[in-house]
Amino acid sequence: MWEKLPPDMRQTFVFNAPTWIDEMREQLSDPTAVTRVMTVDLPRLATFTQPLLLTRGDQSPPFFSTILDKIAAAVPHVQQYTFRGAGHVPHLTHADEYVRVATDFIRRDVA
Repeated sequence: MWEKLPPDMRQTFVFNAPTWIDEMREQLSDPTAVTRVMTVDLPRLATFTQPLLLTRGDQSPPFFSTILDKIAAAVPHVQQYTFRGAGHVPHLTHADEYVRVATDFIRRDVA
């Protein structure tokens, strides 16, 4: 997959790698870290009345699912979709499926 990424995106990943490694270490060593990094205003988000699609990859680091679960519990009209075999960027690794899921969601909620 790395070879398929545009050079500027690869450069961004390399540039951000030290921060990402620090975040991963923190998540693994401190289970309360998710709560500290969860800075989304959930009560305010709960007032969002439009349909919301949350997607995740089943290979993403566990703390991503924890955060999405908190958001899903707060928002009244949420639909969730899990991409099997995908990490944190299913729009890149599972592009065709991602487009289908997003398009179906938009069509269903516009109609």
